[in-house]
Amino acid sequence: MSKKSAKIAVTYVVTILVTLLVVGAFGMYMLKLISSKETKDPSQNVVIDQMVSSDEYEPSVSDNRTVLLILDTEKRESASCFLIARFLAVEKQLVFMPLPSNTKAAVDGSADSLYNFYRNGGTASAVKAVENCTGVKIDKFIKFNKDSFTNIIDIFGGVDYDIPYNLIYDNPTTGEETIIREGETYLDSNTMRKVLTYPNYNSGEEYRAKCLGIITTDMINTNVDANFASHLDDYFSSVINSTIETDITSYDYDEISNAMKYVIRNYDRLSTFVLTSGTSDENGLYELDANFVKSITEWLKLYDENGDPQ
Repeated sequence: MSKKSAKIAVTYVVTILVTLLVVGAFGMYMLKLISSKETKDPSQNVVIDQMVSSDEYEPSVSDNRTVLLILDTEKRESASCFLIARFLAVEKQLVFMPLPSNTKAAVDGSADSLYNFYRNGGTASAVKAVENCTGVKIDKFIKFNKDSFTNIIDIFGGVDYDIPYNLIYDNPTTGEETIIREGETYLDSNTMRKVLTYPNYNSGEEYRAKCLGIITTDMINTNVDANFASHLDDYFSSVINSTIETDITSYDYDEISNAMKYVIRNYDRLSTFVLTSGTSDENGLYELDANFVKSITEWLKLYDENGDPQ
């Protein structure tokens, strides 16, 4: 997707990450999806229609939506992040499910990792791979790059996190070594991105996915309160200069704003996350456990208005 949708996309990102705190929340999101998939020019202003007061809004199961958040990395030696975000309007909650980048998926008869499907086939391939290995239908996707992620976290703030051991980065260009020290550390946007994309955790990609879940939910639960709802429209128009890829249109904000404001004002615990269960094979691919995949429907409440699985 070209930069034409950057303004609208960023606005939507803020929604998701705001409601859930954006992520950071990645992240944070949505109401009704419209059938249109048009791309808007960034020079167009996002018009915010105040239809029904969020205080009077009555959420329903039809408001639930699922978004795939991708934090892209520019170098192959760093691992990309894949995060399913499920917005549950009735439950007033956002549920995240981080996926290890080496999660095994099959697309068109070919088995590979989510990372390789994404690198070789782009976001469309990644969406299909995630759907096939989890059984979860993805409604929309948002891809963050380094700059868009940094801008969003700079606006909404970081979070404290307990670094398990020293994380050492070697810059192949300058030869400089960067060390993120073991222990509790405040993660600003730059440090958070390095922690989330660190490629060499001792416990592998499963641990990095766990970090993603912990950091995202803590960031949302720490930084989002009822006052966020009053300023949500302003946040949308403030994050304009980021460049991200998404299939979200300008109409989506109008469709979700009241539901999100309702949730922000009335939640008990806004964000939580689900850890996957699986095993790694001899090729280093992480295969999700069949029983876990069956349980995803309940974890993410993938039901329609009649209580039937979607």
